[in-house]
Amino acid sequence: MNVTTIMVFVCLLACTAAGPVSAQDDSARGPRRAEVTRADGGRLAYYHWPAEGPSLLLIPGSWSDYQQYDAVRSHLEQDINLVIVELPGHGRSWPPTLDGSIESFAREVLRVTEALDWESWYAGGHSIGGMIAVELAAQRPEEIAGVISIEGWTHHQVLSDAFSERTLYTTLTEAQENQRQLVRKKARRRLSDEQWNSFIRIWTRWNGEPTLRTTPVRVLQVWGDRSEPRPDRQAMRIPDRENIQLHWIEGGSHALPLQKPAQVAAAINQFVHSRQDP
Repeated sequence: MNVTTIMVFVCLLACTAAGPVSAQDDSARGPRRAEVTRADGGRLAYYHWPAEGPSLLLIPGSWSDYQQYDAVRSHLEQDINLVIVELPGHGRSWPPTLDGSIESFAREVLRVTEALDWESWYAGGHSIGGMIAVELAAQRPEEIAGVISIEGWTHHQVLSDAFSERTLYTTLTEAQENQRQLVRKKARRRLSDEQWNSFIRIWTRWNGEPTLRTTPVRVLQVWGDRSEPRPDRQAMRIPDRENIQLHWIEGGSHALPLQKPAQVAAAINQFVHSRQDP
């Protein structure tokens, strides 16, 4: 064995001893990729952009991986310590589960923040991710500095009481709608009918209104108005409380991270940098 071979072998041993093989630090090119083991033995993947400012965990919406937030992330303040977690059956979080719920997904996400030793952090997400963010405030109110729910339904009836399903994406451009459909089709190809149908029922079995009525956690609700008259809080099941802010994005659809990333990021930046008691 020559000197070069010995040096390579020693380096490999040192690298292996330095940390878990599931983690990859490629911060020079992008995020640090890592994963934790789920309760069912599967893996939950997350992506970390370390920084010295407030810690923010974001959860993508249905059928999306961490790249859903690429455009939003480009407008976030550079000091935000950002992590994006992919839900089971999405991106590198595999395999899918047939027993998923908003509550169980929140518990899985907490495995990530525990692995990172986060003590105080902001939880945010889009659509089902926003629902999970609210659920996280119910499960760990002492840790959550604030919740950012982007088009996260408080209850499934909000879709009919406050909006019309036909207006979900009517303000998207043709290019944006094509992109949305591409992401959806990519996810559909990976899942069986049983897995797909199991996931799309999850959000209908959850009610976040009791949490919003009692939580001491600051909450930012971000919604697009579909270029139509804006529904009131009662129809949206968002309690009118001092710690809950309702932020409207004009002309926005349900696909806000795709359609209005700069406006979404601006709302996040203001919220996480203005921490105060409600």
